[in-house]
Amino acid sequence: MLPILRAINNLTMSKPAKRRKKTPAEEFKLVKKRTQFDSSEEVMRFLPDILGRALARSWIDREFQTDFMLDPEGVLARYAVFLPPNVTIELETEGVTRPKVVVYETTRLGKQKRLMYLQLVMMAGK
Repeated sequence: MLPILRAINNLTMSKPAKRRKKTPAEEFKLVKKRTQFDSSEEVMRFLPDILGRALARSWIDREFQTDFMLDPEGVLARYAVFLPPNVTIELETEGVTRPKVVVYETTRLGKQKRLMYLQLVMMAGK
């Protein structure tokens, strides 16, 4: 190719944009958009699906599992899921082969009330 044509092609041809490596939070999403729960009713209705995805992810991603076990509410916030201030999450691992996620609500009297618990269980069928 003639040098002048090569120079013109270099100026007019678009080069592919360099892709930035996605962070784990960008690659894996628990929710499609930012989710703010305002009541325990919303938590009970929508949080089980989100926690199910988080538990499934923890089976295949050890780093996610470690983070989720240490700070479940922080991990949810990192993935754009925000709980009401009176709702907490604990993970129970003692005496079980798979972690159990327990969601509590602190009542106005200061008592903890269990809203739900989730645990992934492997099942096989024939």
